[in-house]
Amino acid sequence: MRTRSRVAPFALAAVVLGSGLGWATTAAADPGSAAPTVALSCYGSAKSYTTDSVGLWPTGSGFAYTTSNCADINVKPTTTRRVRVCWKTSGSCNAYRNAPAGQWTVAASDVLDGSGYWLDFEGTGVSRGQVAA
Repeated sequence: MRTRSRVAPFALAAVVLGSGLGWATTAAADPGSAAPTVALSCYGSAKSYTTDSVGLWPTGSGFAYTTSNCADINVKPTTTRRVRVCWKTSGSCNAYRNAPAGQWTVAASDVLDGSGYWLDFEGTGVSRGQVAA
């Protein structure tokens, strides 16, 4: 009788493991299995920027465009600056907003995907950092 009572727990463990329950846990914990379907986060899709000497980005006559990764235009400058967003379609700009060094700041909120814009940093001098839009 004692032999049977020792065998029963091992038999039950073999049934549970053989049923595939252990494999489901392993597959769910595998971060690589979900990677191809995960979209980039807003900040994960950020780009580096460097303005021209009067504080405009992108430099030259081009525009940056918003994406579906972010609902807002966010900036993270390396030095504290005031920034505003100007729009390609209208040429109008929003009010300047303070953007502290090393922190994400919303420069424009609730933007439409595919909108052309440029950043205007107040004052003169080159600004560097990241932008996510």
